[in-house]
Amino acid sequence: MKSKEFNYRDLQDHIEVMIGKFGLQNSVKFLGRLIDNTEVASDKDARAKEIVELTIAKSIEVFDLEKDKFYQSDLTEYKDARMSCYYIIHKYTQISYGRISEIFQQKKRSVWYFQSKCEEMISIPKFYPKFMSLHTIVENYIINHISNLNS
Repeated sequence: MKSKEFNYRDLQDHIEVMIGKFGLQNSVKFLGRLIDNTEVASDKDARAKEIVELTIAKSIEVFDLEKDKFYQSDLTEYKDARMSCYYIIHKYTQISYGRISEIFQQKKRSVWYFQSKCEEMISIPKFYPKFMSLHTIVENYIINHISNLNS
């Protein structure tokens, strides 16, 4: 799949959307943290563990799932929620696929596959509207949480 070439107009449009969703103060804080820290949290960092726990809890809530079935169920809703978690956790922390696979009691290859599948789905959101709306809620919640770390 060919990736899109972005330009400054695309950047400006995305910044305006970010400000619209999170407000000017949170957007500036978040961008500042991204510039100052190439990684939000590492594997051994308590913040990474907090992000993992929040991502899982928020996914269970947003996807409207039962907590005790979250890690094992083969229903599409559960798979989608876990896939969203893999993507968010990998994107916003420096936790490896191997460590994520341990957390979710999955094979490393499965975590990598579903994280990649999530990237693909995000690249064509109009084909996955339900997933995208739920994933976006979870991701925005995590972004907002990260932007408030150490405030």
